[in-house]
Amino acid sequence: MNIQQASREALSFWHGLVDQMLSECSPEILHQVTPASTVNSIAATYAHMLMTEDVIVQARLRGVSVLFQSGAWQERTGIAFIGDPPMQTQDWASGLRMDIDTFRDYAAAVHGATDTYLADLADAELDRTTQGLIRETTVGRIIVLGVCTHFLTHAGEISALKGTFGLKGLPF
Repeated sequence: MNIQQASREALSFWHGLVDQMLSECSPEILHQVTPASTVNSIAATYAHMLMTEDVIVQARLRGVSVLFQSGAWQERTGIAFIGDPPMQTQDWASGLRMDIDTFRDYAAAVHGATDTYLADLADAELDRTTQGLIRETTVGRIIVLGVCTHFLTHAGEISALKGTFGLKGLPF
């Protein structure tokens, strides 16, 4: 198994798991913020996760427009684009209201584009040096740390937030 296949399998698992976790959340839970904390809502965290994957894969690795902008997702979702680099600020997160069904359509587009990119990625491309979100690095490192690890880290955050609201975090 190579990095591309391992990343595709990991992302498929985590994308599906997060979708399942979110299906158990009411709109109130999605937007609830823990009082006196610096943690954002589940909805803001989810939007950040997807926009970051979109920015990394489309803009940084492929060198094309991010899907959120090219697909008019801001108009469709009513959520402002997080930017590049995708910084989740308190101002951005505090006003975010998400229709989860519409946002799931965006998620499907992002996940599909990422999977297609990874499926077509040549082994030699993994060692190419490019600008990451923080510093210059390799494509392989960006995929493993910037895409896969970033997504699963925030999946854990969503799980923990669900637990603080009295729900079961992970479905297993």
